[in-house]
Amino acid sequence: MENEGVTSPSMTSPSGAPSAERDASPAKARRQPSPAKAHRRQLSPAKAHRRRIYWRRRLTVLLCLAVVLSGIGWLVSGPGSPKLVTSSDPGGLRSRPVRLPSVVPIVPSVTRLSGTLSPLPFPSTGQSAVFVQGVGLLGATGDEQSAPMASVTKVMTAVIVLEDHPLGHGSGPTFTMTAADHAAWIRDVEEGDSSLEVVAGERLTERQLLEGLMIPSACNIADYLARWDAGSAAAFVRKMNAAATALGLRHTHYADASGLSPGSRSTAIDQAILGAYAMSVPGMISVEDHASMKFPTGWVGGYNPALGQDGVIGLKSGFTDAAQICLVTAARRIVGGRKVLVVSSTLGQPSSMEGAADIDLQLLNAATSELRAQQILRAYQPVARVVAGWNRERLNAVVTVPVAVVGWAGLIVDTVVVPSIPPKPGVGPGWRSGTTMASVEVSTPAGVQSVTPAKLSRFLPSAPPGWSPPPPASSTLTSATGS
Repeated sequence: MENEGVTSPSMTSPSGAPSAERDASPAKARRQPSPAKAHRRQLSPAKAHRRRIYWRRRLTVLLCLAVVLSGIGWLVSGPGSPKLVTSSDPGGLRSRPVRLPSVVPIVPSVTRLSGTLSPLPFPSTGQSAVFVQGVGLLGATGDEQSAPMASVTKVMTAVIVLEDHPLGHGSGPTFTMTAADHAAWIRDVEEGDSSLEVVAGERLTERQLLEGLMIPSACNIADYLARWDAGSAAAFVRKMNAAATALGLRHTHYADASGLSPGSRSTAIDQAILGAYAMSVPGMISVEDHASMKFPTGWVGGYNPALGQDGVIGLKSGFTDAAQICLVTAARRIVGGRKVLVVSSTLGQPSSMEGAADIDLQLLNAATSELRAQQILRAYQPVARVVAGWNRERLNAVVTVPVAVVGWAGLIVDTVVVPSIPPKPGVGPGWRSGTTMASVEVSTPAGVQSVTPAKLSRFLPSAPPGWSPPPPASSTLTSATGS
């Protein structure tokens, strides 16, 4: 072979001398400097100086960042927020549970407005009711029975459409009328039902359809809106009845969207309640506070003779042979400097629409004369005690403004004090004078009428470090022995 007889230097050593590699133990090999360390020892003085400056700057930046982050955490949590237990807080004083005072109401929970309510001029036939929005039912004829309500039915139709498809500040989507829609209008005309003329190709917005529903009381438009909203007339009627149940209209049942069916029945009380609710639905007033309206096919007028008189801004009229004359009227009135909506509902009147309007106006005027704004809490009146076990001072929560309620003689008013103590000062200096400690809710049968903050009368220090509530007294009785 070419390399035969040639000995590799790595395999030979001087005679009698052991190889250096064989004598090198693993420990000695580990003590040999790594190339990287050898390289660092070979850095020039200038490079070493620059490296030290680099690491010093990096450490300075990290320290500054830590200081900034701790400052942000202090600002977010606030000086009075509970702290975590650390080695610098061995006693855990800063991490103790937040101690809150108690709010104990000291005002009567029920108030009956003084005075005697005068009788209202209810008609001798049919049925009537008066409801004040935000207050409750002022009065009604006795023992009302469910009866057909004719086109007053369309109030619920408008409510559902507006809640499902709000107009906002616009007019809603635009619809193109078809030959079938024109044929439906012709059928209503032939049958003598109230309607709005439409022609094939005519374009109407949602707002215009609702105006046609409420002003000329168009039955063809009621059916059109029902199909658009729910897909079919039957599905829409189911939604109407579900809404009646949700509103607590116990004596109301709907059989159609227009009121032509005598199966659409209600009472004057239910329709007065619904009328007050309907006037709070956004867009409702704007589509029915006109005595007449111009449509592409011409001008049409409404059927409510009271509209525009003495603050009247709606609502709906109706007539069928089964229902006779029906009218729901809503008017804005001023009571104690406040705007109040009063709704009168009259069903089953045999005379005329003008006669029903006179009944409603008389009821509205009589009801307004019975309304008043009565003060139930004076300014700076204490409404609750603020009790803290670590503080011996007697502190109150007060209302800083007078609290009045709109109502009538004999009305029952509920007053509830709801605690709302801010927990943040729990480990800080305390709660400042003027801090809101509760809210006072004044309610009438129609719901909450006003909410007023109750504020701390004087400064309340927070619980001192280490304070804890005393243990409850033992209820165990110790019996005497030897008896």
